[in-house]
Amino acid sequence: MLLRPHSDRPYIARLRALLPCLAGWLGLALLFLGLSVPPALARNASLLIDAETGRVLQSQQANALWYPASLTKLMTAYMVFQAVEAGKIGWEDKITVSAYAAGQSPTKFGLKTGQKITIEQALKAMLVVSGNDAAVALAEAIGGSEETFAQMMTATARNIGMERSVFRNASGLPDSGQVTTAHDMAVLAMRIINNYGQHYHLFSLRSITIAGRTQGTVNGILSSYPGADGMKTGFTCGSGYNLVASAKRDGRRLIGVILGGRNRGERASLMTALLNSGFSKKGKDGLSLADLAIQISTAEQGPPPVLLNGGECGATVADDGTSTITSSARLSGWGVVFGSFPKRDLAEATVAKMKKQLTGTIGKGRPAIIEKTWEGVSRYSALLVGMEQGDAGKACKKVWEDKGYCLALSPAVLTNPNAEWR
Repeated sequence: MLLRPHSDRPYIARLRALLPCLAGWLGLALLFLGLSVPPALARNASLLIDAETGRVLQSQQANALWYPASLTKLMTAYMVFQAVEAGKIGWEDKITVSAYAAGQSPTKFGLKTGQKITIEQALKAMLVVSGNDAAVALAEAIGGSEETFAQMMTATARNIGMERSVFRNASGLPDSGQVTTAHDMAVLAMRIINNYGQHYHLFSLRSITIAGRTQGTVNGILSSYPGADGMKTGFTCGSGYNLVASAKRDGRRLIGVILGGRNRGERASLMTALLNSGFSKKGKDGLSLADLAIQISTAEQGPPPVLLNGGECGATVADDGTSTITSSARLSGWGVVFGSFPKRDLAEATVAKMKKQLTGTIGKGRPAIIEKTWEGVSRYSALLVGMEQGDAGKACKKVWEDKGYCLALSPAVLTNPNAEWR
């Protein structure tokens, strides 16, 4: 058998990295030819358990890996409860919001750099409004840094039976390495209810006021489903619409998990059907969560699906529309890249020029400067992101007419850390 020399390996790795880009180019070609680009593979995971017994009442791909989005905040809350009960922090302890915490992408409460809030206020802002700024402030208060806190989250998850979950941040903002399963989310919800039931009422709050500013809950299931009294919603373009909900009727509590709804309405209807089915069944037979965890099917062994369809995905990256994204974890929607440059200021100047040039051609586009290193050399990619698919095509067509360089990047390519852009 002929063996290839070791020196060939970098070229093989480079070819693999280019494959996602080829998919993006093909999609753009189809776009200009008037053909539709096939949507990302969409699938749904769900799980329903009896909160008292832990018995599984209904299950669909419950062990499949998924991006948790803001369901991550359930784990952050668990860590806060654990620290409070251990006496490491107190509800009235004051924390100072760092610039890093205040600068998180939406959704956020709107905390300011240097603002002082209590642990309790931060937790409520995180649970009620799904504030990413509040989640990071809590992470820094407990772990010293969000990175250390995320490592603590993962270790704790393993200890309580969340077999496949990995956490990289406290908020649920996109990170390709941050994954969970419907099974693991059910385990976490059950642990919160059983271990820290004295704090469970915090998940049913309808509003939170800090420094005279009041915001309402983002969890619509609290008002739409009779008996629902917690837990948490989540959404990113990669995850779809997620929900963990708990409801109680006639002294019986159920916990439901939905991962990958296509929109808010479908998420709510899926959860309603799931809970209704459970409350209509009186038996207590079924697998335990522990039994379910070891029954991973072939279909559940792959990577998480990436659900990136719909106009709302393009809108998720924008907040004030002026700040520049510098982290690849914050990218979403369709993007266009105008080249990569040896210096950041050159990339920034290019983005500013192209955004002005495309005014009137595209509806929106948020600037992004992403540093990528290949074989020890760093370059800065100049992009506009958070766009609709059609606008990405229009942008590149306009740039090409002006003899410029432009490459449209699908969401799957844009969020692939191994994809190589010029």
